[in-house]
Amino acid sequence: MNQLAALFKTMRPKQWTKNVLLFAALAFDVKIFNPYYLGRSLAGFLLFCLVSGVVYTINDLVDIEKDRQHPRKQLRPLPAGTLKPDFARNGAVLIALLALVLGALLSPGFALILVGYLGLQLTYSFYLKNIVLLDVMAIATGFVLRVAGGAPLVDAENFSPWIYLCTTLLALFLALGKRRGEKVLLGAEAGNHRESLNQYTLPLLDELIGLVTSSTSWLTRSTPSRPLTSRRTT
Repeated sequence: MNQLAALFKTMRPKQWTKNVLLFAALAFDVKIFNPYYLGRSLAGFLLFCLVSGVVYTINDLVDIEKDRQHPRKQLRPLPAGTLKPDFARNGAVLIALLALVLGALLSPGFALILVGYLGLQLTYSFYLKNIVLLDVMAIATGFVLRVAGGAPLVDAENFSPWIYLCTTLLALFLALGKRRGEKVLLGAEAGNHRESLNQYTLPLLDELIGLVTSSTSWLTRSTPSRPLTSRRTT
């Protein structure tokens, strides 16, 4: 496989759909039909896709040996040997630098969020993913930063803070569900692939998932009929 093609596959383009959360500010601020703000949001979306792709690449570099023992992850380009680690490492650095520079030109506020997202995800790859609960909280924060990234791109004037809370709960539900799926799939070998899985049990995960879903239900009932909004002062 061509190294560029293998790097592109490692960046997980199928996962880039998560970055559509960046368009939340565009939609909720009712600027989706404004060509200027739509263009800025599309550019921000593409830059977030590049940065998230860099994160996936670095994560695969960190976990390359563990992934070779995983029934599904062993087929990824790095653990399968079709992508050279040095090429992946250099490509990730160059793409990250390009995305951050373009982000700064697009919007300084957006660039700061992009840097925060990249820093959080790198910390996750090297450290947080091995700590129970902090791993899923880091994942949820990454989703929230995607939503926040769209606000400076559209000069948001009316954007409900409730969207951040809803995003957090949804992301926690997905992250906990993923951990549960890993426990079921890997069984007794789960801890060999991710240290935090040693501390998760199926009853604990079920209780946490139930807590998140009940919190979502409570939020739905208690959300004010008139949305709470954040207005920019002029």
